[in-house]
Amino acid sequence: MRRMLWLQGLALVAGCLGASVTQARDLVAAEVHPPGHIMVQSEERLGARLAELSKGELQLQLKHSGQLCNEAQCWDKVKAGTLDIARINLAGLAKDLPAVKLLSLPYLFRSREHMWRVLGGEFGKRLEAEAEKTGAVVLTYYDSGTRSFYTTKKPIHSVADFAGLRVRVQDSPVYKDLITQLGATPVVLPYDKVVDAFKSGEIDAAENNTPSYVTSGHYKVAKYYSLDEHSSVPEVLVISKKAWSSLSPAQQQALREASAESSSFMKKLWAESEVQSLAKAKKEGSIVTEKSQIAMSGIEGFAVKLYSKYITDSNDLETVLAILRTK
Repeated sequence: MRRMLWLQGLALVAGCLGASVTQARDLVAAEVHPPGHIMVQSEERLGARLAELSKGELQLQLKHSGQLCNEAQCWDKVKAGTLDIARINLAGLAKDLPAVKLLSLPYLFRSREHMWRVLGGEFGKRLEAEAEKTGAVVLTYYDSGTRSFYTTKKPIHSVADFAGLRVRVQDSPVYKDLITQLGATPVVLPYDKVVDAFKSGEIDAAENNTPSYVTSGHYKVAKYYSLDEHSSVPEVLVISKKAWSSLSPAQQQALREASAESSSFMKKLWAESEVQSLAKAKKEGSIVTEKSQIAMSGIEGFAVKLYSKYITDSNDLETVLAILRTK
């Protein structure tokens, strides 16, 4: 009798262990940045918290340094359900998410705080609904700073300084149109080709945030950094709907909570990095033109002509007006 009870107890324990094993699961996340990058640190933080909050049921398998895909490829994989999670700059999703084209309009946000409030409101809900239609669920946003122009030959002080420039941009219709509107020529290039393009003369200008300007080494070949802050488009962390729907409600909640915590962690690191990066660039010879030294009214006047192209109906107009009115 005792032997039978012992065997039954052993079977029960084995069954419980088996159940816990089958519940455990790895979520594969793709990242193009290398170890040590702020984004990678933040995603590692996400993974650690996810394991804690899910009590070990979910583990994040982070594939950094572009091991699995570049950002465009990662987005396609997430949509198709062949990749669980990816971090992507929102500007690169403009072809699939109509709301991104509005978000990418130049000089739309007064500050980053303004942008975060917009993403946390009705506009954010629209963006997330569009993402779901393509097969992705938005988990959180990461800071990407504000983008400004940097050049090899002279600083940007006015619209006239754009004449004849060949400017590297992301493959975004809004960015390409912005450069054309300002009187320069847009050149779409992969991020890792920019330094060589500067050295060969293929381009003589680019635009990006301050930490990227420095960590990429662009500041060594394009020493004029003009803080016009024309764009503030965040990074987005997405999970495929296929992977999302396979999670229990409790697991989904754990993933959302861990993602939000990693976003807060990332924003703090990013703010510190901006200060450090600008100081490093100046110390090593970069000439920084402050926004107050730029004829912004003239530049903004040219740039806002794009609004009529991308605001194509009354709904979009109301959306943009709501963004501008957001306190």
